Amino acid sequence: MFLLIALALPAQNSHLADSLENELSRTQKPQEQYNILIDLSDQLISSDVSKALSYGLQAFALAEEQSNDTWKLNSSLLVARIYYFMSDLNQAMEYAMIAKNLANTLSLEKELAFSLDAIGAIYYDIGYQAKSSENFFTSLKIYEELNDKNGIGGTYCRIGTLYLDQKDYNKALDYYSRSIQIAKEIKSDEGIASNLNNVAKVYSQMKQYDEALKSYEEALQINIRMGNLYLTANNYLNIADVYLQLKQYQVAVSNIQQAMTIFNKLGNKLRLAKSQVMLSEIYFETGQPDKCESIALNTLNIGKEHGFKEIIVSSSGMLNRLYLSQNDSLDAFRYYILEKQYKDSLFLEEKQKTLAKLELQYQFEKNEQDLRLAKQRKNVVILIISGGLFFSIIIILLILKQLKLKAKKMQLEKAGFEREMDFKNKEMVLNVMSLMKKNEMLAGLSEKLITIEKEATSEEGKNTIQKVAHELKRSQEEEIWKEFSHRFKEVHGEFYNNLLQKFPSLSPNELKLCAFLRLNMSSKDIAELTGQRISTLETARYRLRQKLGIVNSDVNLITFLSSI
Repeated sequence: MFLLIALALPAQNSHLADSLENELSRTQKPQEQYNILIDLSDQLISSDVSKALSYGLQAFALAEEQSNDTWKLNSSLLVARIYYFMSDLNQAMEYAMIAKNLANTLSLEKELAFSLDAIGAIYYDIGYQAKSSENFFTSLKIYEELNDKNGIGGTYCRIGTLYLDQKDYNKALDYYSRSIQIAKEIKSDEGIASNLNNVAKVYSQMKQYDEALKSYEEALQINIRMGNLYLTANNYLNIADVYLQLKQYQVAVSNIQQAMTIFNKLGNKLRLAKSQVMLSEIYFETGQPDKCESIALNTLNIGKEHGFKEIIVSSSGMLNRLYLSQNDSLDAFRYYILEKQYKDSLFLEEKQKTLAKLELQYQFEKNEQDLRLAKQRKNVVILIISGGLFFSIIIILLILKQLKLKAKKMQLEKAGFEREMDFKNKEMVLNVMSLMKKNEMLAGLSEKLITIEKEATSEEGKNTIQKVAHELKRSQEEEIWKEFSHRFKEVHGEFYNNLLQKFPSLSPNELKLCAFLRLNMSSKDIAELTGQRISTLETARYRLRQKLGIVNSDVNLITFLSSI
């Protein structure tokens, strides 16, 4: 996530939050109220973001009440910044667009550049790099016209990151280097260190490790001098990663331990766990199984305790590799199952995030179109008022144009809705295929467990394998139906209600079967998904036809359910 430096508003004074709240309760002057609300919001962003948002929204409401567009512009920039930090990109975009429109109306170039930076950062976060790049380059042009060094340097950094994502290393280095040069001119140690770290990442990806270490070390010294513990620890970890690539394990361990000491002091469990994952990898590579096992188990416990799924995947994967190397197939298989489960969970989460980003892209584009249409309607009204009766013919033409635009908008919305429904149906088909594939895999695992159980010599081993097989089957059935039911209700939300209104005696299992058939799934497909026998499903279909009253008719069961 980009740091929206351009959105930061300077604090009006240095009073503590409680002192500012006391001042707010005493004053009745709108100007003072507005300044205190802005200052309070800015003061609380790092400590109480919910409260900061509340004060920011109050400032925005006061600006609207006083019809003060300048106040409204500044408060909308602040609110956009807070929503961005809260990862509410939809709201962040709404207020950033308000700021952009106000900056254009008021001809405030610097604030316009701030809003473009914000919009570019939001588009970057949803993976819309074309729009992100468009906004960053537009803001850069404004900063250059204003000769705003701070703005230019920050935008160079953001553009460099765009090129790094595209693996255009030369351009990424060029823009990072420009940003470093400006940071040196304005004497910003934070800007220098941040960009040195970015430069090191580029060299690391290019496998030019000597250059990467040089930049990381320089950034480290600056962060130590500034007293920024978090960035210092991250530098140590980045340096360790380079030495790990070079297989210089002793130096890598030393840097990891430095990082762990700081992360432990800061109470940052996630970064501490990531450090331990690297350490266990080194101990595995250097043939120290006891240390590797101890750290990997501890890391796994941290991951489970705090819900760090990536940490669980990494540590369980390490334990699987370790036990395989020791020919401990039972423990290796146990951690393999755990790794696989969390990998699947992460995959589904990533897919959901991708879909959410696509939805946001669609919504943002639709909002931009709505704003353009609203602006056009406003211009139409102005022309109507100024023309009066003398321009009645022009007024009629403009009204017709407006109606045409509305009709076009309705067509676009209808087409958008149809695209969305088609997208969701395709998504559901892909989801069902994914579940079928997963079920097939889990069935294979169950068969392997049965084989292993037969070969097991000890009663304890057999019991353990039976327990794993039972848990695998139970979680398989629950997760498959839960995921399928959630996706099905998103697309066919009224199907169950309509079905139960007409046939209230249907059992939960019959409702499930109706849902599968509603998607035109064959008995074979349903059997692969649920693990049932085809003969059992055929019997269930016949009983369902009885309850639906279509046993002695030529009506197709799937066709009948599709009409409900």
